[in-house]
Amino acid sequence: MSKARQLADLGNQIDDGAITGTNMVINGGMTVAQRSSSVTGVTTAGYRTCDRMEVNINNLGTYTVTQENDAPEGLANSLKIDCTVADASPASSDYVFFAHKLEGQNLQNLKKGTSDALPVTLSFWVKSNMTGTYQVNARDQDNVKYISASYTVDASGAWEYKTITLAGDTTGVLDNDANESLKLEWWLDSGSNFNSGTLNTSWTAASNANRNAGATVNIGDSTSNYWQITGICLNVGDSAIDFPHESYGETLAKCQRYYERVETSYKNSISGYFTNYGNGKWVGPQFQFKATKRATPTMSDLGTFSWRRANFRNATSTTIGTGATGFSNTTTDSSTVEITESGRTNGSTALVFSNAGYTIEADAEL
Repeated sequence: MSKARQLADLGNQIDDGAITGTNMVINGGMTVAQRSSSVTGVTTAGYRTCDRMEVNINNLGTYTVTQENDAPEGLANSLKIDCTVADASPASSDYVFFAHKLEGQNLQNLKKGTSDALPVTLSFWVKSNMTGTYQVNARDQDNVKYISASYTVDASGAWEYKTITLAGDTTGVLDNDANESLKLEWWLDSGSNFNSGTLNTSWTAASNANRNAGATVNIGDSTSNYWQITGICLNVGDSAIDFPHESYGETLAKCQRYYERVETSYKNSISGYFTNYGNGKWVGPQFQFKATKRATPTMSDLGTFSWRRANFRNATSTTIGTGATGFSNTTTDSSTVEITESGRTNGSTALVFSNAGYTIEADAEL
């Protein structure tokens, strides 16, 4: 083939989106962990340590989930799921799997649901003491469809690189919005409701029986079992790209679109002029988020915090409560802090400050 023809073919691939160099997975290197670096006693589904990474558990053992300083060369961190209370005989509806969710508006380049639908390649590094066959799925949440593949862990306790190419889907357009359209699932254990079917290597209607049908390992059957992952990359095309590294700040900003945590251990860490509107609440200034959220977040304060109101006449302060913090006027960019104190004059203003550290979280996860 001539050089000119090769360049022309390469240009066509780029035009078709087959070569993009873009990783659609956020925090695939497990570098950002705003919530915690270690969570013990995990028995239910939720986001635990590494941002954007969800651990799903239903009545199948107990686990410690950690962000580890253990990774293959070129990476620094990984997420580890470690069984601490075993369940070797799961009921039919029990399961453990790891997941990453993606917005529909970020997937339009896949051309899903058209005759030009493009394949994607999923690549990652995995390490486990459990050798054998595992199953990974891509679930189209908008059209309730699956495509699945299997991979093997060949050596106990060693990092192994895996690549899986998934065919394009010519039926079922993904919604162009900020909601979940695609979910990647790495299955680790399950009861018969999820492993009694077949491994579907082409797009088909979702069936729970097929979600873990191709696996031979069970993380919950021994407290010696663990599973680690890092370097997750999902790119358009039928071959994997090198994991695209970015700065910690870039990854953090992407993660804060979904979850933001502000945590300090210092007195007066949150302060400002609050106004009492006669309803038992001091309403404070708006708390500005560092990143615009995907959707209006759920606001929470964590732990118990002591609030004090300054007395300007004698330079003293009075404790007005511990915790009992609320939020109002929350948007994708800000939220207003409210503190409860009854018996104050309507319209009065005071300087209110925290008597100890203060933690706020804004959650807009998929």
